Amino acid sequence: MRARVGTRFLSAVFMEEARVFVFENYCRIHDKIDLGVLGEKLAMSPDQAECWIVDLIRNAELDAKIDSEHNCVVMRGTSQSIYEQVMERTRDLNMRSATLAQNLQTVLNEARKEKEKKERAALEEE
Repeated sequence: MRARVGTRFLSAVFMEEARVFVFENYCRIHDKIDLGVLGEKLAMSPDQAECWIVDLIRNAELDAKIDSEHNCVVMRGTSQSIYEQVMERTRDLNMRSATLAQNLQTVLNEARKEKEKKERAALEEE
């Protein structure tokens, strides 16, 4: 039972990191993002996506606002040199990718251990 709880927790952490990763990259590409489309990309309903984005904007101090009239997120641009943009994106992508890979490896290890326990229990029952 504990393994399932641990796997669920790690899955939730993995999904949260993946959502932040998708959101950040999507916002770098687009200036204006429809909440319905973003919710679909984040595997959330538009209302859940709006609440999640509001929290993210507050906590991460993003330069963005939600336009309720048009049901979209509007990103405010910052002026960075091309070099700074490339360096930031590369650093962030490497860090996020490493975090996602590590979380995925942990989830897979937990699932492998659980499978081995089930196989052992099945063999012991026979």
